[in-house]
Amino acid sequence: MKTTTRAIAAIAIAAGLALAGGASAGPVEEARQYLRGSARTPADLPRAFQLFSGAAQKGDPHAAYYLGMMYQNGMGVARDMKAAAHWLQFAASRQTPAAMYALAKLYLSGDGVKRDDIVARRWIEKAADLEYPEAVMAMAIGLRDGSMGFERNEALAETQMRFANRALKQARSGQ
Repeated sequence: MKTTTRAIAAIAIAAGLALAGGASAGPVEEARQYLRGSARTPADLPRAFQLFSGAAQKGDPHAAYYLGMMYQNGMGVARDMKAAAHWLQFAASRQTPAAMYALAKLYLSGDGVKRDDIVARRWIEKAADLEYPEAVMAMAIGLRDGSMGFERNEALAETQMRFANRALKQARSGQ
């Protein structure tokens, strides 16, 4: 199961960077370009961090998500799980599904927050309700295995797995 959880985590970071991208034009979009880098804009993690910080402090939940992920992964800043949890909580409480899922993973591991499967489950469910594919998949796995704060329910797990597969296909096709 740990391998499955790690695989889901890797997918979530990559997908989260794409799916959190309802970010408006301006500092957040500029920061995303510095984060990723391109032929026109070389990657500049300190600049991305600076722009995300400013926008997050002004209340932008997408910037807060990216800031949290930068702290979590030590990108352009020292790795700080408490700061990561703070910014992910900020974004999650403002209906950012990628942040909800990332925050749930912190609660499952106890990184930067007190380990709490029930709180993790609630964030996974909220992200799944917003059709965040990785959260739907995590919920299906939790139901199948009786893990992540979920009671084992194979029938519901199977339904969730089908829904997760559809959600992943839609996310990949950009629908």
